[in-house]
Amino acid sequence: MKRAARLALLATALGAATTEAAAQPVAASLDSLAVLSQTRAVVTVTDRSGRRVRGRLEEASPAGLVVRSGDALQRIDAADVRSVRARREDSLAGGALIGAAVGGGLSSLQFLDNECRDDGGCYAAVAINTGLGALVGVAIDALIRRQVEVYVSPAPTPQPAITATPFVERGRAGARLTVEF
Repeated sequence: MKRAARLALLATALGAATTEAAAQPVAASLDSLAVLSQTRAVVTVTDRSGRRVRGRLEEASPAGLVVRSGDALQRIDAADVRSVRARREDSLAGGALIGAAVGGGLSSLQFLDNECRDDGGCYAAVAINTGLGALVGVAIDALIRRQVEVYVSPAPTPQPAITATPFVERGRAGARLTVEF
């Protein structure tokens, strides 16, 4: 039983390692997205009004983005960009490792039976199930495509608003000042 527990722990550790490696920080500026424009990555750009433009990133500069959507090039000014999301495929190697660990781990439980330890067919079954598990893991990961947020425009800094309201009352005149933060 200790062996099965170790294999389950290994599968969990492999799963945690592959998800940790997929995490990436968000770019600080639009020109940081130039790497995506070199690979012509598929992106979804959301502007300030909430409109989404999806296509291949052709150019990224501090002035804005150029996205090819179909046959048309769309220029989006930096001031209008609210967020950029890029499509990322899941790692096939991670799926293969997790699938192999699960397939091989579950089939190795047959060795808890004393009769199976001397049978070559049991070892072959573990090898076959490990390979099948790896194939299933790769197939599942090939289907996973997700959108990752790669840029979010910085929130505008609020400017204090000062309002002056003139007033005239009996015997005095002036202005009331209101300051909002």
